[in-house]
Amino acid sequence: MKIILLEDVRGKGKKDDVIEVASGYALHLIRENKAIDANKKSMSNLKQAQQAKIDEDKRKEAQAKKDKVTLEKNKLNFTLNVGKDGKVFKSISHKQIIEKINSEFNIKVDKKMFRSNETINNLGTTKVDIELFKGVIATVDVVIKAA
Repeated sequence: MKIILLEDVRGKGKKDDVIEVASGYALHLIRENKAIDANKKSMSNLKQAQQAKIDEDKRKEAQAKKDKVTLEKNKLNFTLNVGKDGKVFKSISHKQIIEKINSEFNIKVDKKMFRSNETINNLGTTKVDIELFKGVIATVDVVIKAA
C-alpha cells in the first residue's frame, strides 16, 4: 500500500516521502497519524506543498543574498574598555552582534547562524562568518576600538 509520511519514521523514510509498505503497517501508521493514504488528492496536495516550499526557499535565498551584500559592505563598530597595559576587559558576544545587525540593518539573525562560537575580545577588525541561508555566508567585519 502506498502512503505519504507525515513525519519521519525510523527505517522507513522522512516526512513527505511516498513509500510502499504492507497494508497492515500502513493502517497502523495512518491510525497513529504518522501517514496518510497516497491517493490522487493527497498526492496533489503534497506536490503543491513541495512547490510552495521551493518557492519560499527561493525567496529566502534571494533575500539572504541581498542581506549578505548589505552586511559585507558595512562594518559593525564596537568600543570596549582597555586597561593601561592594553588588555581588553570585556568581549563582544554573538548576542551583541545580533542586536547591532538587527538595529542598524533590520536583518534578522540568530546565534545558530554563526559559523564560530568564539567571542571577540581583541582590538581591531575581526571577520565573522554568518550563514544567512544554506550556502549564503556573509563575512562581517567587526571592528573593536578602545573606549
